[in-house]
Amino acid sequence: MNKPFLLIFLIFTNLISLSTYAQYVEINLVNCKISDSEQKKIEKLIAYERMFCNEIFETSENITVPVKINIYGKSKDYRIEKNKYNAPSSTGFYIPAINQAFIMKSGDFIPVALHEASHSIFQFNYKKSPKWLNEGLAEFFETLDFDSEGNLYSYPQTYRIKSIKAGIADSDTERLKKFFKIYDGTFYGHGIDDNYNTAYSIIYYFIKNKSTKALKNIIKLTAQGHDTEEAIELTYGSFDAFESNYKQFYRLHP
Repeated sequence: MNKPFLLIFLIFTNLISLSTYAQYVEINLVNCKISDSEQKKIEKLIAYERMFCNEIFETSENITVPVKINIYGKSKDYRIEKNKYNAPSSTGFYIPAINQAFIMKSGDFIPVALHEASHSIFQFNYKKSPKWLNEGLAEFFETLDFDSEGNLYSYPQTYRIKSIKAGIADSDTERLKKFFKIYDGTFYGHGIDDNYNTAYSIIYYFIKNKSTKALKNIIKLTAQGHDTEEAIELTYGSFDAFESNYKQFYRLHP
């Protein structure tokens, strides 16, 4: 069984009162209600998203990035917005042009809100990032939660990890290289589930393996114009070295 891991290895250098972060989160409720504890949980976890982005982008500017989340209690209201923006998801989506997230309040809606809200913060730092990076981080952020003692932790997305472990045995040695060449809208086309699985698995690998320094460097290099494969080669010495470490990590993962 995959157990949650505490995010004690994340050293945030720009810690300030979480209440300061909360004032930059706007939650618009449409025909629904959320409890005070749910709202505070969302605000607090988004604060950690901000601090994580401050750390990997080596800035303090994410403190005041505006985040707007529209939460809908009735499917008809949500569908109006979904159809308006031609969004495919039945649970939530983010529109960069207006910097707003749209969430259907059904089941456990908080992880979806965390996922979509993270795009606001990430877009502020890196507008034209590789899709694996943007969606991989969003998938990771949606796993954030607090334990009974208030410690921040992340619970592994077991079904995504199982898919990756099964795929490692695939004889296609170019699989990761092909994946990193996926950009823009093609990420959401054929093979979307596998794309999300792989994107999440890469971010999970960096964080669980305590390799956020390598992740920072890859982000810097891609922002400078290198493609992901080149950025990985420059960071690890060779793409094969990264791929070997990645595969070994998942072979040993429970």
